[in-house]
Amino acid sequence: MVKHRSDPSDVSDVSDLYLRIRTEAGEALILQASMPLIARLDGIVFDFDGVLVDVGESIQLVHGEAARLFFTMRGWVNCEGLVEPSDVDAFKLAGGFNNDWELASAWLLLYLFKGERHHSKDGRFLKSMSPTLKEIAAGLSGGLDSAVEAVKAHCSREEWARVEAQWDRRALVRLFQEVYSGDLCPEVYGFEPETVTAPGLIRKDRPILDRRFLPPVKLGIATGRTRGETMVSRRLMGWEDIFPADAIVSEDDGFLKPDPRVLALAVEKIGALRPMYVGDTPDDLLTARRYNGGMPACVVLTGAGDRDLFIAEKADMIADNVNAALIAIGGALCRDERPR
Repeated sequence: MVKHRSDPSDVSDVSDLYLRIRTEAGEALILQASMPLIARLDGIVFDFDGVLVDVGESIQLVHGEAARLFFTMRGWVNCEGLVEPSDVDAFKLAGGFNNDWELASAWLLLYLFKGERHHSKDGRFLKSMSPTLKEIAAGLSGGLDSAVEAVKAHCSREEWARVEAQWDRRALVRLFQEVYSGDLCPEVYGFEPETVTAPGLIRKDRPILDRRFLPPVKLGIATGRTRGETMVSRRLMGWEDIFPADAIVSEDDGFLKPDPRVLALAVEKIGALRPMYVGDTPDDLLTARRYNGGMPACVVLTGAGDRDLFIAEKADMIADNVNAALIAIGGALCRDERPR
């Protein structure tokens, strides 16, 4: 028989701050001070990428393929591997890059600068030259605007003018969309693809969520994806019955994390009074803390996050994955229902 709840015997002290809960799906750490809040939850809002869905073979790879196509179409050579998944993670951890199109605009800007600086269109050579994507990301703190300032700081005035003239963000975003959605472009974005007409990498989104572990609370989604991306991936996952269309907040609603209005709208949509947010990045944790006096936040380790970082930030819950988190939450809810 599958055990859907954590057992109290599986709880042990991990430090003065956290309880460690071992479940069949992995481990969860719960901040002891947050246990009373978690035990009374009536709603959970989820991030999408890296939380509900494994994008390691989809969005993570779209960056590299979009880079290869974009630069090859402009006469560059040796363009394989210009952007790796670890580069994407570095930008996500820097903060302010919940929108993958803005993240792509940042790496495009850096490569255009290096191409100008070294008078080269050899991608392999330019990738090896400093500053690398990870070096740039390590010094960022404010999303695309901070990336622009970082690149400008490396440029002469003349170099920046030439780089900016080549910085065709619209063309890159269009190509990024085609690589991701392919033949589903009409459904996802509302246009017919021109460059990538085969099945897109969206079909390689893989579910992390196991519906067996969902507790009996209200459920919603707050994501940086567009509505089309979210709805199509939700359909491919078979989750229409779990997450109704009116329980989803996306980029189309006009807010991006860490703006807490993302969560305010999601909570309003699902009608929760005591909600929790489940994400996977420092920005997700920050969004929850900015929400109307603060919302309990769980961060999962299936995205770009790091356990030690989240412990240092005193996240309310840290879990190996969303299923371990849900089992631990279910156990807390059950314990709160016991007669006193």
